[in-house]
Amino acid sequence: MDKTELEDLKDEELFDIQNSISEIIKKRNLEKGDTDEVIDSAFNIGFPKLDGVGLNPWVEGSLVVCPGARIDKSQTKHVCKFVVVDEDWSWESQHMISDVIRRDQSSKHFKQHSITLISPFEGMLLQVISQKSQQGKHLVQGIESFIFQNGKLEKTLTKSSRSREH
Repeated sequence: MDKTELEDLKDEELFDIQNSISEIIKKRNLEKGDTDEVIDSAFNIGFPKLDGVGLNPWVEGSLVVCPGARIDKSQTKHVCKFVVVDEDWSWESQHMISDVIRRDQSSKHFKQHSITLISPFEGMLLQVISQKSQQGKHLVQGIESFIFQNGKLEKTLTKSSRSREH
């Protein structure tokens, strides 16, 4: 089907095609079976500093890799960085393929790193939210926004600065 044929379709038909494409890509991502390898590799490169909260998301083949972390500074304080896909945390997204959490309690402070694999679609919005928590309240330290276009993540302007509980 070429662009001219698509332009003749009604909006509902275009949305149906878009949803079908998204479902096919997600099904293919699930069937590939190499997610364990992608996740192991992502843990190795996604957290370059031992106490780091991780890199921003990136595209790996036909998947978006979303690192996340929570690093406790004390019993009442922690820093965290997680990805929001559209309006949901990456691990709650309907586009999530896999979510793996690794916890480290060997040091003085609890550390948790996660990798969530997302099956992307054209126009998908992602926000990387960095926060610190004190006495149970999250304060936003920074938000970086991205859009998935033409198989790549492109940085966009950030519109929101509200904190989010995880």
